[in-house]
Amino acid sequence: MAAAGNTSSKGGKTVLIVYAHPKPESFNGALLQKAIKELSSKGHNVIVSDLYKMKFDPLVRLEDFSVSDAGPSDVSKDVQEEVDKVEQADLVVFQFPLYWGSFPAILKGWMDRVIQVMSGFVRKTGFYKKGDLKGKRALLSFTTGSPSIPQESLEAMLLPMQVGTLNVVGFDVLLWQAPPQVSFGVEKGWDGGKGF
Repeated sequence: MAAAGNTSSKGGKTVLIVYAHPKPESFNGALLQKAIKELSSKGHNVIVSDLYKMKFDPLVRLEDFSVSDAGPSDVSKDVQEEVDKVEQADLVVFQFPLYWGSFPAILKGWMDRVIQVMSGFVRKTGFYKKGDLKGKRALLSFTTGSPSIPQESLEAMLLPMQVGTLNVVGFDVLLWQAPPQVSFGVEKGWDGGKGF
């Protein structure tokens, strides 16, 4: 499995996959491996943040608030490593199982700790197209235990994730060009039987 660092030297774009599933043998794990293989074969550099494997701490701590007008200072080492990965990336793909209509807690904590440092508490550039992460693209790829979700419910769930979290800080979220990658009902249909 790919780890932090480039997995291809063919010169394409750099893609960071933030992976949030505790079981490597799950359907999410299979999607991760497929993405690494496909992206690498097309010449892209792939970086993976496997949050469970890293034992990423999702809790915001007092030291995570060490940000001033001049930018972040004394940022936790684990957060700084993730900030460095996002800064390298042209595209950030979030691979996760949908939990109660949202990100798993570990991924939400990654957003709380990493994206807040990158976007700054004292915002000088603004929101959306003026956000600090403008020029970077983001894509959600997630699984559900449900065999389907009504379109209007799916759109309502995606709004806070794609627009309220990612687009607000400047990410060009690939929802207008293409919908997110949604794998429905994989818990029952996954041959590995190892969970979605």
